[in-house]
Amino acid sequence: MRTSRFVLLAWLILGAGCAPTADREGESSVDLEAERADLLARDRAFSEAPRTAEKPLEAVLAVMTDDVLLLAPDVPLVEGKEASRDLWTTISSLPGYSLEFTPTRAEIGGAADLGYTIGTYRMTLSDSTGRLMATEGKYLTIWRRQDDGSWKMEADMFNADGPPVQVNQ
Repeated sequence: MRTSRFVLLAWLILGAGCAPTADREGESSVDLEAERADLLARDRAFSEAPRTAEKPLEAVLAVMTDDVLLLAPDVPLVEGKEASRDLWTTISSLPGYSLEFTPTRAEIGGAADLGYTIGTYRMTLSDSTGRLMATEGKYLTIWRRQDDGSWKMEADMFNADGPPVQVNQ
């Protein structure tokens, strides 16, 4: 009986701690659908930056927090904006490099200050013999709303769906 009361009490405390801010503090409720659409639009704009910005790398770095975390395949954890610059400079300078990604889903937390996006990507690189190879995969990006209302990337993780395949030219 004592264990049951403890479990119930723990459940109630945890449940209250996870309730949306509006329910706890009497604030107006957050329109999560609108916030989801806003975050998805932000990720879509971000996905266009490498192809449309005058300075693609700077456009990519502009949406990252200073302490961003990148969890890229086959490399150790990359911590911070400057280390991210180094990684993306190295990757984007490889022969045959191109990257396209498409956000497909966004979710927002109850307080609308933290969210994530999920999508797909296609990266091409030349192999050691000069053949153009493509890798397709998926990504998960965690975003945090900033004091000015904008969204910035806190963490980004991506991995391939399988080995690279030769691109028919």
